[in-house]
Amino acid sequence: MRPDELPAFLGGAAALAAAGSALALGALAAIRGRQALRAWPLVLTSLFFLALTQYPFPDPSTLACPAPRTEPLLIPFRFVGAAWSRWARRGLDPSWVMDVTVMAAAMNLVLCAAIGAALARHAARARAALLFGAALSLGVELTQLTGLWGLYPCAYRQFDVDDLILNVAGVLIGFLAARRLGRRSGGTGPMPRSRRPDRAAAGDGGAQE
Repeated sequence: MRPDELPAFLGGAAALAAAGSALALGALAAIRGRQALRAWPLVLTSLFFLALTQYPFPDPSTLACPAPRTEPLLIPFRFVGAAWSRWARRGLDPSWVMDVTVMAAAMNLVLCAAIGAALARHAARARAALLFGAALSLGVELTQLTGLWGLYPCAYRQFDVDDLILNVAGVLIGFLAARRLGRRSGGTGPMPRSRRPDRAAAGDGGAQE
């Protein structure tokens, strides 16, 4: 993608995410009322991530199969080798922003960290963030691998195991950072079941009997 195409790409993905989140939250609000609005940051960031990984949608009638650069990438941590190779050749210079592998890795990590931070309002344990990140990322990669689950005759985006790793890591990092900041600022969030006051009180009551 050329730099001049980036604004249109981001704008289109943002429009899809906004429309999708409005529909999803409207359905949730009909069931759970205003409480559903608490999920807005998580729904919006997740749908924006989904849109970025699938948009723009090609015209099936003009899609040449197999599409170029869609072979699955199954070797993990290629982004580490790309970053190290660039560092060894040039050090830290502005050309880093032109390295597709490195910048894609950075964007995945940052966007998924935002999803993890939004998730921290709804989950108490890192295990939940890990499972959510794995399910979201695997769903995205399988959608790319299967050509939008068979709606296209072949894949038009590339399955990349590095994306799985970075997406899950980003969600987990964002979740842990948000939970730590929330505790320091006295913010509210779901409390692990083992620490909930009702359980502590029940434990005390059982000890007194």
